[in-house]
Amino acid sequence: MNDTQYTSERLANRTEQTDASADWRTEYAAQAVDTDLRADGGRYALPAVGSRVRDRDTDGDELLIIDVREGTRADGFVLDEFDGLTVADVNDAYDPGAPVVDAVYIDELEEALGGWRTVEDVKDAVSFGAVGSYSFPADRLAVVDGGGAK
Repeated sequence: MNDTQYTSERLANRTEQTDASADWRTEYAAQAVDTDLRADGGRYALPAVGSRVRDRDTDGDELLIIDVREGTRADGFVLDEFDGLTVADVNDAYDPGAPVVDAVYIDELEEALGGWRTVEDVKDAVSFGAVGSYSFPADRLAVVDGGGAK
């Protein structure tokens, strides 16, 4: 048997062997995969970090978004300052499955840090306790003026 015959015979044998990866692909090809894995299933248009929003529960107080927790549901985010209650528990008029958004009130921010420039400045102020940060279900907040980030 020469080299050409041997190679042709090997290739022929290879095609007869089952391909486990092909079987796997065939088995799972019909299954739909949800590409949007956010906690809310993609129901909410979430504000961008740095955008301004309005609190629906107050007289329209404005806040600055400092974090968007897309993978965290309001009914699963515990608030330490409320003795173990969740964001959903203290916001029972809103969807318990909504993602959690962290924000600071603009009035408080301007009073404490009149010259803030970036969200990082604000996050630093929050970490040092100069400004309070609050967690909300996303559906409690409404984007103001297109929600552009600062």
